[in-house]
Amino acid sequence: MFQFFNINFNGVNKKENASKFISIGLVLIVLGTLSLLYKNLGIKIVSWLLGLSLLFIAYLNLKNINELSRYASKEELKPHKRNQAILLFFVVLLFIFPTKIQGFISSIIGAYLVVNQLLKIAASKNNPYFKFGLSNMFTFLFGITLIISPLFLSKFISSIMSFIVVIIGLNLFAMGNRLR
Repeated sequence: MFQFFNINFNGVNKKENASKFISIGLVLIVLGTLSLLYKNLGIKIVSWLLGLSLLFIAYLNLKNINELSRYASKEELKPHKRNQAILLFFVVLLFIFPTKIQGFISSIIGAYLVVNQLLKIAASKNNPYFKFGLSNMFTFLFGITLIISPLFLSKFISSIMSFIVVIIGLNLFAMGNRLR
């Protein structure tokens, strides 16, 4: 059953794997470049990858539920089934509405940062040893930026991930050419 996850790296640097490295490298270079040029595509790819990772977590949770159903009561299984439903709900949302979910997550993070810094300002009035410094101001302004422009963080993350994908693609392409 787990043979899909069994990866053997013995002999990976053989000459017959050169065309595989080159093709995977080219696909990654094209995908990374398109994600860098079109930010909405990068946001969708990041959201879909997050959805796939949540789907894998839901699969592991389902295996856990099946194992527990042998000896656990229905009351003990309820929280696990509820978590399973929540995971699958978020997977569907991430696949159907990728940019809206990313914007919502960024807005929530921004609101948390702003409220956290405002609470620190309120606490600093009574504490003579605490100063509201430059890092606190930067965090506050970053939170305001996330609230005003919710896709700012998503575009930033997708740009970084796209750049990393291009670098990995270039490395695989070079490795394939070197093996050839």
